Amino acid sequence: MALLRRVSQLMAHKLAAPGGPLQQASHDPATLALDDLSLLSELVIQAWRREERPLEREQLLRLRGEQALAQLLESHGGCLRPAEVAELLSLKDDAIRRRRERKRLLAMPRGKHTLYPLFQFDLEKRQVWPALEALLPLLDTDSGAAQLRFLLSPDGDLDGCAPAELLCREEPTALEAITRKAQQFGRQLAR
Repeated sequence: MALLRRVSQLMAHKLAAPGGPLQQASHDPATLALDDLSLLSELVIQAWRREERPLEREQLLRLRGEQALAQLLESHGGCLRPAEVAELLSLKDDAIRRRRERKRLLAMPRGKHTLYPLFQFDLEKRQVWPALEALLPLLDTDSGAAQLRFLLSPDGDLDGCAPAELLCREEPTALEAITRKAQQFGRQLAR
């Protein structure tokens, strides 16, 4: 309860002060159209800009990147906590950790916790989509954010679909194209 009180006081002091970010945002239609999490993130970023010692440009860019990543995850079903993944896959925590370390599960670190994007699971069969499980080791990165962006970003070479959309269909020609793109991921290719 003390934490909630502190957050409420900070919100009132930093965001809702006369002439502050909340008042400015109330006049901006683009800001008003944001979902709740994006709106809160944007207000916090605006408040930081007004500080005597504002955040460095790199820190603001990192916050915006994290905000965009959170929106991307939410728009594709959100995430599961490790206990939920353990129940879904009928595995122990150690088995989940080993799968994550061997790049058989996509994981996103969030503070001291690890979250698992929901889109990677076939909920009916209670498993990771087999094509995704085979694809993850091909991506030449350990960054969950980079893997997530690869999987969820629409691609013109895939008829405007995101690789994750096609992986669950398990169409052979789509899987070949996605596999080729995964092998090229992170490499400079001349055209």
